[in-house]
Order: sequence, then C-alpha cells, then structure tokens
Amino acid sequence: MTKPEKRIMGLTIGSHGLVHFFEGVLPPLIPLVMAEFNTDYFHVGLVVTVFSYAFGLGSLPAGILADRFGPRRLVTFYLFVAGLFAILVWPTRQLWLYAVMMGGVGLGCSTYHPASNTLLSLSIAQRGNAFGIHGIAGSLGVAGAPVLAALIGTALGWRAPHVLFGLMGIALGFYSLRIPEVTVARFDSHSPEQPSSNPSKGVDLPALVFFFLSATALGLTYKGIMTFLPTYLGQNVQVGFAAGDPVALGGIVATVALVSGALGQFMAGRLVDRFAAEKLYLGAVLIGMLCVFMMAVSTNVWLVAFAVVYAFFYFSTQPVQNFIISNYLPKHRHGMGYGVHFFLTFGVGSTAAAVSGYLADHFGLQAVFWAMGGCFMLSALMISLLLIRNGKTALKQPMVSDHT
Repeated sequence: MTKPEKRIMGLTIGSHGLVHFFEGVLPPLIPLVMAEFNTDYFHVGLVVTVFSYAFGLGSLPAGILADRFGPRRLVTFYLFVAGLFAILVWPTRQLWLYAVMMGGVGLGCSTYHPASNTLLSLSIAQRGNAFGIHGIAGSLGVAGAPVLAALIGTALGWRAPHVLFGLMGIALGFYSLRIPEVTVARFDSHSPEQPSSNPSKGVDLPALVFFFLSATALGLTYKGIMTFLPTYLGQNVQVGFAAGDPVALGGIVATVALVSGALGQFMAGRLVDRFAAEKLYLGAVLIGMLCVFMMAVSTNVWLVAFAVVYAFFYFSTQPVQNFIISNYLPKHRHGMGYGVHFFLTFGVGSTAAAVSGYLADHFGLQAVFWAMGGCFMLSALMISLLLIRNGKTALKQPMVSDHT
C-alpha cells in the first residue's frame, strides 16, 4: 500500500469508527433518557428515527456530490457538522430539542458512507481488502459505542458521551484537511494503481433493484436490533459483577457481542476478492436470520452466544455490499450508488427504530427480534432472486466487472 493510500485508510478508519459512535451513543442510554424526560420506548425510538432519517436521507445527495466535487471534502463536512451538533446536546433540556440536535448529528453523518466508500473505491487498488479493513473500524465503533456511552453516561450523565464524541469529530476534521482530494478524473482506466474499469459498461437495472431491496430489508434489521439490543441484553443476561445496573450491563454485554462483527468484516473483505460476492452475501444473511430468531427465545449465555454469531455474520455483509456496488456500477457512478444504498439502508431502514419501539411497548422487547427476523427473511428472498437473475444473465452475456 502506497503512502497516500495509507493516509486515506487512516482517515477513513478513524472517521468510520467515530460515525458509529455518533450513531450508537443513544441506545445504551435509553433508560437514562427515559427517566430524564419521563417518556417511553416509542418516543425515544422516534429520536433514533430522527437521527437515522437525517443520516439516511442526506446520503443520496451526498453520493451525487461525491461524484461531482470529490469525496474527501464530504468526509471533512461530516466531521465538523456532526461534531458541532453533538456538542450542542449538552445544553438541551427538552426531548424535542434533543431530537433536533440528534437530527443535526445525523445530517452531518449522512455524507460519510457514500463519500468514504467512493474515496476507497477510487484510490485503493485492493478494494475488497480496503472495504474489509474499513468495515472493521466501523464494527469496532459499533461495538465500542455501547460500553463507552454506558460507562461515561452512568458516571458523568447521559449528555457527556455526546460531547466527548463531538470533540473527537472536530479534532479529526482538522486532520482531514491534510488529505488531498481524490476524483475519478485523476485516474486513467489503464492506471497500474487502479483496477481496470469500463466507465461506459452497461448497468443491469433488475439486478440492482433486487440488490437494493435486499439491502433495505437488511437496513431495517440493523436499526431495529441495534436500537434495543443493549436494553434487551441488560434485561435478559444475569452477570454478578453488574447486578442491579442494567444500563452498564447492557452496554458491556452488547460490546462483547458486537466486537465479533469486526472479525466478520475482516473475513468477508478477504473472501470477497476471491469468491462470488452474491453467494457470500446470501449465506451470511441466512445464518444471521437464524441467530435473530434464536435471540428472541434465549437468555443469559445462549443469548450472548447467538448475539455474537449474529454480529459476525451481519457485519460481514457490509464489505460484500460495498464490493457488489463497485462491481455493478461504473466508476463515475460509484458515489451515486453508495448514496442510494445508504439512503435506503439508513434512511428507509430507520423506520424500524420507531416501529420497534411501538412493538416493545405493546408486546415486549422479544417482539422486536421476531419482526427483525422476518426482515432477514425478506432480504434472503431478494438475494435469491438476484442470484437467479445473474444466472440467467450469464447464459446470455456475462456481466462486465471491475473484479481483479
């Protein structure tokens, strides 16, 4: 890996971990926030939905802007805007104002994934490996957020983790200014540092539709499960050292379970350069689906075990999804593709936060996992249709690929 590639990887690694700190700061603090504002799961779920809609809806224009103006500028935008709004959580005293601040954080974060994945796809030769490493950083952020937010929140108050993460974003934003911009125009299609690509290759629209429907269903599962997983674990896992403190217990156990997602990202990143991405994707979704259904009926050690396996296979889908997009679209449309992807997974998918809150209030937290298991089933169906479509297309004319 060249020195410029290492600097880009360093920026994206730090930024990806942090974006999931911003995203994951509220779920482990739900009991504290409910007590502060005298509210219920549904209304806290609405706050998560506000963040997530802003996170997802901004991804679509962000992808287009990344293609036009370059992705590094958008990474910088994310760091400064999300950091500022996170710091502004400190003086909030009403739930609606907290939701506004979280919406601002989500809007800043919305530019990150389309921009960072475009940056990696344009500037790193070994894309699968880069997506895997980048995904590991995100998984560590997802895993670290519950325990950091829970421990800091119980010690210093629920607002403190927001402020700390905001300050980290501002600091990383200044570092990002040292990274030069990268655009598709800088690369010749025959450059030895880049995978070969035909910018005018045809796009298989039905295959993209099946892929994006699958990703949307999987996005619903992510937001529904991640919003209530720390609370669910805190209520259903008994550990002596944290007895009587479900907030800290839920955060610690969620981190233990979710850290396996980093290994899943790494393994998938290595495998997707060598094997059919769509088949890896389907296998991971089927195993993840089984684990979610088992989480709905498990407690204690078995619940933690199924959560660990779920996290491994769920997060392994992310570098595979990114790789599929880079294969299905020409380089000058990568930003748009990633924008649509994250608009659907984080924007439309965020509906699951409020819906899951409603289910939890009326039917218990177990109902969330039954519903999300159903979304896994829908995702698996769409991937199966994608594989059937690709098989029929291959009989007529093989799909042109960036794969090297």
